[in-house]
Amino acid sequence: MMKKIFVLSMMLTVMMAAQAQLKVAPKMAKGTTKVYVSESTTAISGQKDVHATSETKFTVTAENADGYTMEIVTTDVKSDATGDNLAAKLLSAAGNMMKGLSIRVTTNKDGQVKSIQNYGELKQQIDGLSNKLVDQLFEQAPMLAQAMSKDAIKQQILESTTEENLLKTMQNMTSPLALNGKTIMTGSQEEYKNEQGLKMKRMYFVNGKNVTTNGSINMSKDELKAMIIEKVEKLVPDQAELIKQNIDQVMATGMIKFESKETATYELQDDGWVKSIKSETTNETLGQQTKTTATVTIK
Repeated sequence: MMKKIFVLSMMLTVMMAAQAQLKVAPKMAKGTTKVYVSESTTAISGQKDVHATSETKFTVTAENADGYTMEIVTTDVKSDATGDNLAAKLLSAAGNMMKGLSIRVTTNKDGQVKSIQNYGELKQQIDGLSNKLVDQLFEQAPMLAQAMSKDAIKQQILESTTEENLLKTMQNMTSPLALNGKTIMTGSQEEYKNEQGLKMKRMYFVNGKNVTTNGSINMSKDELKAMIIEKVEKLVPDQAELIKQNIDQVMATGMIKFESKETATYELQDDGWVKSIKSETTNETLGQQTKTTATVTIK
């Protein structure tokens, strides 16, 4: 009798494990096209909420020996950020600049993005567009000149559009490609870096074709110190030495800290492509709090 109970328990355990595991590998073939609409609301401390929408088209253009080539084009970007909302203007600047640009990526057989084929061409286009974009920002928000120089803003924009950071945008939690190639189990964890460069840890939960993730910052005090100094050196280099000498006291006051939490829920279609994403991100960086809620739906 005990042996039967043991065998039955083992079978139930195996069945539950199988149900709580999911391999994400969307069906892809040359000509496959998916269009996604993203809507977000960003609340920045001391500022009016900013609403943004965008539409992005994913087209499989070729099948290769080890995967696929895909073209990604953001066809529409809208934001109600006003001229006096400097942080929101800067957040949306890179997105506006990428509108209409064709990004050609290579993926493996499971649709996981591996590289950007045409980054050299993209970089030239981005370099040219960034000057125009910075001029527009200063025209729309004259008070921006009091906070940062044109060169500093351009550098921030260019850093957000490096090949590494563009790849991160395709792998972050609001991308329809984020889960591709993963075999996900309930309780499984992974380490990653978010778009702010913070080291994070994410945990997964699987329920049928739905996947939920929770992410939080995963950095030691020394790692946070190094990041704070690096940020200060880039943004206000004349203050860097002062911060270095007083970093422990500054961190103890809580005036300068980094916090980040992310949650997302994915609903998958029968063909493995994402049907919808609902996400929430909260960040505190150098005293500024930001919360973004977003939905991504297939059109």
